[in-house]
Order: sequence, then structure tokens, then C-alpha cells
Amino acid sequence: MAGTSVIKAVPSHDLLSELRAFLAGATRSVKTNPLELARRALSLLKTLPATRDAVLEYFCTLFEGSVSKYMSETAAGQKTDQNHGTPSGITSQEDATISEIHDVLCNFVSSNPEAWAPIISAWALQLLGDISSRYPNISQLSMSAGLNDTLQLWMSCCATRSLLDIITQCLSCLMHSNIEDCINALLDTSVAHRPHFDWVVAHVGSCFPHTVITKVLSCGLKDFCQHVSADEGVKAPKLNSVVGILGHLAGSHFADIRTALLELFKWSLEPGGADEAPQRNATVPFLVQLASLSPVLLRALTTDVLQTLTPAMLPQLAMLAPDWCNYFGSREALEDLVIHLSLRCEKGGTQILKLLLDAASPEVKPENIEQSRTVQKCSRDLLELLLREIDIQLRSTEPGNCTIELLESLRKDLSMIKPLLLSRDMLRMQTAVRLLGLLGYHRQNVLVSSAAYLLQKATTDNQLAALVRLITGRIITVSPSSYSDLDASEGINCEYFAQAMEQAMWTTSCTLKLESSLAEQADPEQLWINIAKLLRWEKSGKSPYLRCGLVSRALLSNLSQAAQLLVSPPSIAAAHSLAAALQLLPLPTHDVLQLARATVSYFFICINEPDPVKQQSGTEICCQLFSHMSVNSAPARVLALRQLVEESLFSTKYAYLFGAPLESGCPVQEDISLLDEHHKQGTTALVVQRRSSLFHTNNQTKAQPDPDACLSPDVVANNTCLLIEVIKACCANPNVAKAQDGNQLPVHHPISLEAVTSIALLLVELISPDVMYNGLPWPEEDFCKVTVERDLHIRRVFEERPLAWVLARFTAQHRPALCYCSVLLRALTATLLSQWSGSGGTEVRRPAIIATTVRLLELMSLGQLLPPPLSALGDVVTRVRSHEVVQLLRDCVWNYMRDQVPSPALFTQDSTGLMWRDPTLSTPGPQYTSTLRFIIQSNIEQLGSLHAQLFHTTSQEE
Repeated sequence: MAGTSVIKAVPSHDLLSELRAFLAGATRSVKTNPLELARRALSLLKTLPATRDAVLEYFCTLFEGSVSKYMSETAAGQKTDQNHGTPSGITSQEDATISEIHDVLCNFVSSNPEAWAPIISAWALQLLGDISSRYPNISQLSMSAGLNDTLQLWMSCCATRSLLDIITQCLSCLMHSNIEDCINALLDTSVAHRPHFDWVVAHVGSCFPHTVITKVLSCGLKDFCQHVSADEGVKAPKLNSVVGILGHLAGSHFADIRTALLELFKWSLEPGGADEAPQRNATVPFLVQLASLSPVLLRALTTDVLQTLTPAMLPQLAMLAPDWCNYFGSREALEDLVIHLSLRCEKGGTQILKLLLDAASPEVKPENIEQSRTVQKCSRDLLELLLREIDIQLRSTEPGNCTIELLESLRKDLSMIKPLLLSRDMLRMQTAVRLLGLLGYHRQNVLVSSAAYLLQKATTDNQLAALVRLITGRIITVSPSSYSDLDASEGINCEYFAQAMEQAMWTTSCTLKLESSLAEQADPEQLWINIAKLLRWEKSGKSPYLRCGLVSRALLSNLSQAAQLLVSPPSIAAAHSLAAALQLLPLPTHDVLQLARATVSYFFICINEPDPVKQQSGTEICCQLFSHMSVNSAPARVLALRQLVEESLFSTKYAYLFGAPLESGCPVQEDISLLDEHHKQGTTALVVQRRSSLFHTNNQTKAQPDPDACLSPDVVANNTCLLIEVIKACCANPNVAKAQDGNQLPVHHPISLEAVTSIALLLVELISPDVMYNGLPWPEEDFCKVTVERDLHIRRVFEERPLAWVLARFTAQHRPALCYCSVLLRALTATLLSQWSGSGGTEVRRPAIIATTVRLLELMSLGQLLPPPLSALGDVVTRVRSHEVVQLLRDCVWNYMRDQVPSPALFTQDSTGLMWRDPTLSTPGPQYTSTLRFIIQSNIEQLGSLHAQLFHTTSQEE
């Protein structure tokens, strides 16, 4: 180095003359060369220790003068031409002097670091601190005022650059020995000259990041440990400097800071000697104070230190906690600081929550019961304080103006919080409810999605109660004493719950269609079980927060989507649960037609249910839904009856369930339903006698029935009975039903004659292919030649679909509805006349013809269209010859019906409300009964007893 060739050993007798020459030059009493004077001072610094302070003070003058000239020339250069860069600001002679001093001082440090490094580093740091404070506005000389720009300007100055290099050399030499003295000097200078000294700290720290960070923390901890009182703990002299240094280094060395903090925390928990105990006890308070002063350090702590905390470590920390309170004044002050730091955590929110919950419910071991209880109680207290503080901050600020970092961190990891809603641990469940409620305070989507999740997944009453609390913000109570001072509608937002229900329905329907990897598989059955249970709670009145109709109003607002799910349910079990929930609803004011259509679809689902118990219970639900809708909405009743009758008779999907042959090669499900296509455009009230079926051409050839595919007679009979039950429910008498308390209908209820009449008209509309000649009067028998094709079609429908006879019999039981089926009866009679006449006088008695004839005559007798004695024709035709059957059908049936139009006007209503035909006023004349009398007399051996019953009165008169 240059210093070695310049500085020479000076004899002792010349030291005095050298000292005098130095003093004369330093005081400017004698004009000397600055470089020579500097060399003389360096020589004295090495050979005469007593002159150290004077020499270093002189060097301060040189460096300060150099910086002053640099600053003046820099400012002048900025004013004259900002495009010429930064001027050098120093002469070549001054530059050589500074360089000479730098080289010699660095040589001193490298040759004997233990002696020179602490002295020179302290001098250089102090000098840089003074210079930085003397020029606080240097950043204004650049276009921006950032720390990097300030550092670049200072490094452009030869004097300050040399000083920084000297400091770096000192730290480098003491790296593995006594570096704490240099770090302490750095901290002391930073305390005295903040924030103007920050650029020095930034540069030194960037040269030795790990060492500087570690030693700065160590020195800061020692300083912090000396201030045990609450007042001085926050005002520890070096605490802010530590924060500042680490804050500057965090931009480029954040990982090193995280590592250093984690190592320091782990060190504090390790066993050590008595001399280290105070520092180990003070470590956690020291880290807490650092985090409270710097968001960067808080983030570093929550990134690594928080991850290492486990419930097993908490008992050890609990033993140290009483000593920590000395650094904060009281336990309450420490808890308050911890709570506020937790609220500022941008990351690690879920770890904080999990740690507190795990610690609040620890596995108590026999050897540390008291300690575990202490940790449990402290964790519960911290958790409660944390939630309460969040609530206070949210409620005390306007929406959008309050940002709580912890809440934002938790919001990003809702997948961890939502499962806590299903926990069997009440603390975890209630904590999750409160947290999600707070998260949803200004974020509706969080509240809605959480409620939807719980609505789908809840399996216990406690979980459903948590759902109500989540929506209403209140705890469910079943105590009637709390009703008096409660406004049940207060704090309840039905819109949120309606949206949650909509989202839950959408999720359960979509996850079954999409891949299971796209979302958690939802159970649609459980969803509707939960909704049904909530509806029962609402109707019971035990929960005051549900008395406003929260659940029913939410379901009514989603009734359209629920009805669509009932039409195409994800599973049969889900359909049963959905129908059970809809059964508990009050009558909707809208979408009632869609609900009626959905109930029809559900009925056919029940018919296909293999479990007879579920089939019966599902049918009962259908009956209650139909009766409830029908007594309050005539359009809903019309639509339900039309769909039930039409689909059970003619739909290839369902007709086979009621005895219709299943066509071979024809799928059970129809490819296209025109009625469904119409309903997609909109559902309107369907008026009786207005055809809703559209006929369209089909190029496919009709397949032949497959006998093996038909259902057994017992199954068909059971399905038919269930269909008649729901039809009866649709025909409930509104006048009787509305008289029941609360509109609760009995299982068996009176039938509305108007509804049965609409069924009769539906049968005519659906079975008769022509709208012509569908009136009530019967024409002359010869007129059947005009309607022969239509009559044959009607006869074929009754033969292939036994349900047509059942429905006709149902109308006959409720007189005078059968009168409106006159055209069907006429067609059946005409075809039977033709068949019996075509026998050619032979006595080949086909059972099918006889059975059809008897069924027709009994049907007309049941509907009182054939009064006595004609009502007994069914017993006669089975025992007489074919030509006699023809005579009876022609003379006793056709002629009578032709002359006596089957009109409802023939029936009167008695005091009970029943319609009937008075036999004393409707006794047929001899022109209609003589043939019957003659045939009975001709077959007196077989029909003698019947003759006495039918013509007893007439015989007495004769």
C-alpha cells in the first residue's frame, strides 16, 4: 500500500519537531502542502499514540472540507446543466490526500485489526454521521428522493466513499473475532443521526447481510434486556435503530432476516446458563416490540416463527409469560399488543386461528393438568379478545374504510375455516360462525357461500343452529321468555339466505353433472333434509329468529329452481327430501303452476320407487301438495289434473305403469315431449276443453307390444290406486278445505264436483280424436256409420289402457260427471252392438266382449244413466244368447239414451250435497223395459229370481 512507502520510522528526538510541524500546519499558522501534512499526521498516528485524537480530528477537517466542496459543486452543476452528470467536486491534490489517508488507515486495520479496527471504525462512523446530519437535504439534489438515489450521490463523493470503505474493511477484519464493538458503534451512530444516517446502514448491511442482521439483533436484544420497565421498554435507545437497519435490509435480504429471527426465537427456548437467562427471557418481548414497530418485521415473524409454533410449545412459553409482563407493564398491556399485532398479520391468519383453537382444547395429561388448563384459559381469552376487537373495528368504521389484515388473510383461506362449521367441538363451530360473520360484514359473498356450505353439509341440529346464527347474527334460543322483548325481524336479511339457498341448489345440481374434481361432492338429499328441518323449526315457533318466515321466504324466492330440480332430480332420494320440504311451504303466490307440474313429475317418480314404504309416503306428500294447491288455485288444479290424466294414459314413459302395453323396441322415455317444450316457453293456465296436446306426424312404424315387458297385475293395480288417490287430492273441495283450521287438510276429504267434471271433459278431449259430434245427445243408431272410425279408436283406447275404465268409473261415482263422457259411452255401445251383431247367430261367447259389455253397463248404472230396472242389465247379458244381447243393447240402452239425453239437469242435490237421480221420477217406460222382461221370461230358469226383483211392483199391479 502507499502508506508503507511514505511513512517511515522517525527517531525519538525528531518526534517533537514532527509534532510541532503538524500542529503548525493543522492550525494553519504555517502554510504547508496538504499531502505532506497528511503524511506527517499518519506517521504521528502510528508512532505517537498520544496524538491519535488530534490526528483523527484533523482528518475530520480534511474529509468535511472535501464533502463541502463536493456538495457545492454538485449543487452548482445541477443548476447549470442537469445533463452533464455529477461533477467530481474535488481537486487532484485533495483527491490524492484522501486516498493516501484511506490507504494507510486500511493498512493499519489489516495489520493489527484487534487494536485499530474498533478505533478507526468508531471514528469513521461518527464522522459519517456528522456529515450526513450536516447535509440532510442531499436527496433533493436528485430527481427522486429515494434511499438508493441518496446512496449513489454519497458514493460519488471520494471522501464519503473512502470512509465507507474503511468501515467495511474494519468489519471484514473483525468478522470472526470482536465485531460487536463495531456493530454497537453502528447502532449508536444510527440512534444519534437517524434518519440521515440510513444510507450508511443500508450500504454496510448489504455488504455483510447475515452478519450485520444477526449482530444487530444481538446488540439490540442486549440493549432491550437492560430496560425492564414498561416505560423504558418501548423507549430502548437502540430499538428504533434496529428496526430501521432491518427495515432497510428487508428489501434485498428478507430471507436472511426471517432466518435470523427464527434462530433467535429458537435460541430463546433452548436451555442455557444463568448468565444467558435474562436475554433468553427477554427475546420474545423483544421480537414483539420489533414487530409492533415494523410491518416488515411483523411479516417476517409471521412467515417463519409463527409456522414453528405448536400447541406442544405453548406450555413452555406459558412458564415464561409472567416474566414478559415486566417489559410491558401488565398482562393486559401484553395481551392488547398481541391482539393488535395479530390483527395486522397479512399472512398466517389461519395458523393463528388453528393455534388458538388447538390450544383452547388441549389433550390434558395427568402430569401437567394445571399447566394445560392455564394454556387453555389463556388461549380462550386471546381468541375472545381477538374476535371482539375485530367486531369493534368493523362496526366503528364505514364499509370499505376498514382494512383488517388478519381478516383478509383468513378470507383468502376460507377452505380451512368452513370445515370448522361442521366440527363437533362447540368452540370451533362457534368461532367459525363468528369469524365468517365478521368476514361477511362487508363482504356479502363470504356470508352467502358459507351459509350455502353449511346448508349442504350440516348433519346435526347444532350445525343447523349455527347456520341460523350465521345468517341472523344471533344465537338460537328456545326459551319462550325471550320472546317479549324481541323483534324477530331485527338483524335478519332474508336476501342473504335466499342467495345461499340458491347457491346450494346450484352446487348440488352441478357437481353431480361435472367432474367430482371440480368441486366437493355435495349431497342433494342432505340439502333438502336440512331445509325441511329448518322449515319445521320455523313452523314450531321455538326459534324467535325464524318466526318472521326466514326459511320459507327464502325457499319461495327459489321455488322455480326447486321445482326444476323436482322435475329432473339428481337422485330419487333427493326428490323425496325435496318434496318433503316443499310440503311444509305455505301456498306460493307465484310459480304455483310450475310447482304443480313438478309435483306431477314427483308422483311418477314415486310410482317407480321400488321401496313400497317410500312409495306410499311419497304419494301422501303428493296428495298433500296437490290438495293444498288445488283448493287455493284453480289453474294449478286444472294443470295438475291434465298432466296426471294425459301422461298416465298416453305417455310412453308412464302409461305402461297403469297397464298399457309397452311397445317392443320403444324406449320408456320419450325423446321429445311437446308439452315440456311448451312449458319451457312459459306455463299458463289451461282451460278445460282446450286441447294442450299437439298432434304431429311420426315416420316411425309402431312397434308391436312385448308381453314379457308388461308389469304384473298387482303392481298395475297398486299404481292405479295411488293415481286415483292423487287425483282425489286434486279434486279437493275448496269450500270444505278452507274450513279446516290452518288449512290443514285431512287424508280423506270431500270431492269437488267441478273438478271431477273437468276430468270427464279431459277424458273426452284426450280419448276422442275428433271434436265433432262430442255432445251429450245420442243420435239414431244408423248415425254410427258416420262415426265408425272414431268409435273404433275410442274402443281401442279402452281396451289397450285399462286406466281409462278406472277414470271413467271415478267420474261415474261422482254424479253427474259421467254425463259429460256421453260420447265415449256412445262409442263403446256402438262398437259392442256391431260385435254382438256380427256373431252371425252363433253362440261363440268371447270373454273379452262379455267383460267389456258388463263393464260398460255397470259403469252407466253407477253413474245413474240407466235407472232401475235397466241398471241390472249387466247381470242379464252374461246369461243370455248373443242376439238377445243385441236386442237389450239396442232397445234398452241405445233407445233409452237416445230419448233420455244424459244431462246433468236430470240430477238433483240432496241436503248432504250429493247429486242423484230420483228413481221414482226416472222410471223408464215399457218401450224400454219390455224387451228386458221378455228376455228374462224366456230364460226364466236362469233369471227367475232376477225377474222377481226387477218386476215385482209391476207384477203386483197387473
